[in-house]
Parts: sequence; C-alpha cells; structure tokens
Amino acid sequence: MGEPKCLFFVLLIWCLGTVHAQDSQQSCPKPKLKQGYFGSDEETYRHGTELYYACDEGWKPAVEGWWAMVKCENREWSHTPQCIDENNCIAPDNPNAKVKNPEVNGWYSNRKIVWFECDGTYEIKGPSTATCENGTWTTLPPCEEKELLCREPPLATNAVITHEYQEKFQEGSKINYKCRDSYTYEGTDSSVCQSGDWTISPKCIRTTSSTEKASTGEGGSSTLSDRGNGGTSSGGGHSTSSAGGHSTSSGGGHSTSSGGGHSTSSGGGHSTSSGGGHSTSSGGGHSTSSGRGHSTSSGDEASPNVRPSVRPQPSGPFLPVDRCGEKPTVDNGDFISDSDRNPMALTFTCINYYKLVGPEQVMCYNDQSWSELPICKAPCTLVKRTFDVLDLPKDMFVKEGESQTFRCKETDFWERPFVADVLCQNGRVAIGRCALGCKLDKQNYHWLDLTQDMFVKEGRQTWNCKQMDYTGRRPVANVQCHDGYLSVGGCKSNATVGKRI
Repeated sequence: MGEPKCLFFVLLIWCLGTVHAQDSQQSCPKPKLKQGYFGSDEETYRHGTELYYACDEGWKPAVEGWWAMVKCENREWSHTPQCIDENNCIAPDNPNAKVKNPEVNGWYSNRKIVWFECDGTYEIKGPSTATCENGTWTTLPPCEEKELLCREPPLATNAVITHEYQEKFQEGSKINYKCRDSYTYEGTDSSVCQSGDWTISPKCIRTTSSTEKASTGEGGSSTLSDRGNGGTSSGGGHSTSSAGGHSTSSGGGHSTSSGGGHSTSSGGGHSTSSGGGHSTSSGGGHSTSSGRGHSTSSGDEASPNVRPSVRPQPSGPFLPVDRCGEKPTVDNGDFISDSDRNPMALTFTCINYYKLVGPEQVMCYNDQSWSELPICKAPCTLVKRTFDVLDLPKDMFVKEGESQTFRCKETDFWERPFVADVLCQNGRVAIGRCALGCKLDKQNYHWLDLTQDMFVKEGRQTWNCKQMDYTGRRPVANVQCHDGYLSVGGCKSNATVGKRI
C-alpha cells in the first residue's frame, strides 16, 4: 500500500513543478521606476499580473492620470513605467489628428511646440500647433471633416471594387473596378472623386463568344446549283436555289427554290417553292408552293415543331433567371433559386455572421445583364486575448451594424455578472461601460430560443420562444433584469414576432 501513495506524491510534485516552470517562463521581472513606487515589491510577477504605481510629489506618470498600471504579458510589461516632471506634458489626444514628429519617449517637455496634421478626410481650421505650458497643452487645433468628400463609390453591375472598404473619400481619390469573368470594360475602369461626386463608373458588358454570335443570327449560308438565278442569305438564314429558282432568306429563315420557283423566308420561317410557284414565309411560319401556286405563311401556327433560331424578345423588361446565362456571384454569400415559385429573381443570403447590404433579390434584364448585386459585410471579431475587459469563452463575432451584450470580467460582491454592449459599426468595435446585468441560462430557460447561455442588460426585453404557434410564428416571452435578478415570463403570441427587441 505504501508504493502507490509514494508514486502519487511523486507525480503531484512533478506536475506542480512543471506548471511552475511553464509559468516562470512567462513571468516578468520587476520593472524599474525613478521618482515613483509600486503597489507591491516582488522580484518577479506572474503572467497576467496588473501592477499599479504612483509618482513622488512633483512628478506624474507619463500616461493619463495621477496613478497608472502596467500588465505582465508573456514576459513583457504593457509599457515602461515612467515618472516625468509635473510641468511636462503627456502625449496630446487630438481627435482625427496626430503629431507630425512625435517624441520617441512618449512625452513632451515644458514649452515644447508641436505641429499637427489631420487624418485623410479631415482638415485643420486655424493654427496647426499647440504648446506644452506647465503640464497642460494650449488649445489643440480642431480637425473638421472636409466639405468636398465623396461617399461610397457607385456600384457597377458585374464588377467589384479593388479598394479597401471605407465610407468617405477625399478629393482626388481614385478607385478601380474589375469586371467579373466573361465581362469586359466599356470605357474607363476607374472612378475619381471630384467636387464631392464620383466621375462616371465603368460599365461591364458581356463578352460575346463565337457560339453566341451564331445563335443570334450573325452570318448565313447560301447554296446555288444547276445554274440557279441566285440565292441570298443574311442574318443566320439558309437558302438553297437550283434550276433557275430564286431564293431569299433572312433572320434565321430557311428557304428552298427550284424549277423557276420564287421563295422568300424571314424571321425563322421555312418556305419551299417549285415549278414556278411563289412562296413567302415569315415569323416562324411554314409554307409550300408548287405549279405556279402562291402561298404565304406567318407566325408559328403552321409549323409548331420548327424552333426559331432567334430568341424571342420578352414582353417585359426582365428575363427569367434561367435564361440569363452564368449566375452572378457575391463574396461570402450565395443565392437561392426557386424557379417554380419565383422564376424572375435570385434571392441572396450571406454566410454566418456576414451582413447582407443592398438588394436581397437580383433580377435579369432583357439584355442579359443582372440588376444591382448586394454585398456581404464582414462582422467584427472580438479576439479573446485583445478585449480583456470582456469575459469571452472564445473569439466571438458581432454582425455589422448590430449590437450584442457580453459578460464582463468584473462582478459585484455577490458574484453577480456585469455586462456591456458591443457595437460593430463599419468594421470597428465600440464597447460600452460594464454595468450590472443578468444571465439567461440555456438549461434553466429551455423554452426560449437560446443556442448558448446569453447575458442581458438591466431593463425589460422581449425574447423569442423555441416552439412555433399554429400560425407558424414564434411566440415571445418577457425577460426582466432588475438589480442583477432575472424574471422570465411564459410564451405568448405577439403580432410583432420575428426578432428580438
């Protein structure tokens, strides 16, 4: 019995030693600090330790505030703790602007003058300098948005823009377009921002192949034999003339004339004339004349099995999507085609977490070009190791233009959760302040439409239920979070069901 116990303790000591060794590899040595002091005095600090410090009288931290904090992250501190004379200035915080020649150490001595420059779509109004005076900056030059800015560039059907997405562009900005496969430019391939508007955007037209040219009536064939008086063929027509006959074919028609007959065919018609007869056929009709007879045919009624070589024009401005050739593509999205229910449109959706912006349905014009395509905007990614104020189980996503509530690492004395709203706007993340909230537990509230445990902020909300009612709609339940305590009502029908509010 003694050997198993000894083995257990040996393994325990070995595991603890391994963990300690791994932790020591990520630990940070005690930082140096002149004219200041730390909240604790140790030689090394474990990974993730937050070390607070303050400065002696007459000195201040080189970062915002009269005390500061550094964090140990993989053997390095988040910044070098530093105390500076209280008459010197920390780096200025000027919205939409930056210092032209910033100091390497991050702070500026008393009476120092700095020059500012604005971000791309902003301009300085007035003087462009500020001076450090006894620890504070004089008035910082404001950067205001330029007046002659262009909004998002115009979309071009069957083309993509080869430029990183942004909402506003300054004067003179140029963006390039790229036509999709099987399409080519008509005119320019770019657009320029001028006086607040974009110059004309390019047009991408379908590249016509030799096969398509033949099917649309470009080119015909004519055969003459036995000293026929002549045969004429145009626009994809086919004519045959023999023994003195005269035959004319156009627009995909087929005509045959022999023995002095005269035959004319157009628009997909088929006519045959012999023995001096005269025959005329048009619009898909079929006619035969012999022995000096005269025959005229038009339309399809005489020959329902003859397929015209020219595609008939639709009665309206759109074609069924199945007759428009290659389907359009949208990055990070796909279309749903239901030719039985709606043969005139493709309905687009985006992959997980991507947001559809633009028309949901795309149609085909009668010139075989597609209507405006939507785009799928990427979500904002919350990287677990970056957004350390949030208690994220893993990297999370928030859809473009939407807000979602997440749990903060902070809790109150009774371990009740704090939550914060996270907004994704134009690919950027904005995190609200952490405040007392409530947890919606998936297991305890199994009748709600929850795929995982969720968090809600203080106040009343409406949440979708899991089961649908007899009309195919989802009932809703009232969710009330008050002072960290949660109350959830039963499911009730609601005319506005469809999404959480």
